[in-house]
Amino acid sequence: MPPVDTEQDETVISRSPGRGPGLFGWLLGALVLVAVGAGGAWWWSQRGATPADGPDLSPEALDARLLEAEQAVASLRRNQQGIEQRVVDTQARTGLLREEVLGVGQRAAILEENLRELSTQAAEGAQALRLDEVELLLGLAQARLVVAGDKEGAIRATALAQQALAPLTDPQFISLRQTIAQELAALRALPDDPRALAAGELDALETTLPRLTSRAPGTPPAAGEGSSGWRRVLDAVVQVRPSSSQDLISPADRATGEATLALELALARTAMERRDDPSFQASLVRIDQWLQRLYADDALLRERRERLSALSGQSLAPALPDQGAALQQLRDLRRGRGAP
Repeated sequence: MPPVDTEQDETVISRSPGRGPGLFGWLLGALVLVAVGAGGAWWWSQRGATPADGPDLSPEALDARLLEAEQAVASLRRNQQGIEQRVVDTQARTGLLREEVLGVGQRAAILEENLRELSTQAAEGAQALRLDEVELLLGLAQARLVVAGDKEGAIRATALAQQALAPLTDPQFISLRQTIAQELAALRALPDDPRALAAGELDALETTLPRLTSRAPGTPPAAGEGSSGWRRVLDAVVQVRPSSSQDLISPADRATGEATLALELALARTAMERRDDPSFQASLVRIDQWLQRLYADDALLRERRERLSALSGQSLAPALPDQGAALQQLRDLRRGRGAP
């Protein structure tokens, strides 16, 4: 048996595994070639189809495209004109609103001015009303004092005038306020009205008349005049009286005298109310004469006659202060301010 070459066998054995990778490479190359060919065919087909899908540059197509562009431009112009018109309208409305706002502002200013004038007129009206009230009260105070001699009424009227003038704080009324205060102080310092004193004396006399001793015939003498019983009896039987033209003997004459005395008292009161000094003095004289004829001369009668004599020496006109200065000052002030 021939010997086996071990080296050759190893070589054959070592090459047999290399056939597999060579076949695979061929197969891979074939696949690559097929893919490249397919890609080239696709590219060629796409290149040939591109000129067919491009824009149409024919005159008809270009005219259509130009017409569409012109229509689009016209539409844009119309839109622009509409927007411009709306802008113009908006500006016009804005101008109108601005003018209306200005007009409202002007009307508001006019209304404010009118309200200010009304407020001023109202203040002036209230001031004029207060001045009218003060003038009326001052005139009333002067009338009450001069005409009626009512001191208390004049004081109240002047005090009310001072209160009515107090809210007017304008400096032009300071002098008037001072004058009213001076007149009020002068009124409060006045003495009592002489007519009140005279009325009191006449009232006291009328009250005393029933207590006076009558001079009628047969009237018993006053208490204490007779010191013995025989004198009282003699006076009751025989009455010695001086004979004169003033004697009142009969009861009718005495009643007439008493009525005349009452009438003289009424005349005295009337003259007193009118502050008629001559008539009042004449009435007092006649009253004194009738007292002497009608009543006995006792202490009570003498005391009444003395008081009547003192009353006849007094004047019925009070010592009035210089009234009317405040009223004249107020009238001059209103005349200078143009008040009605």
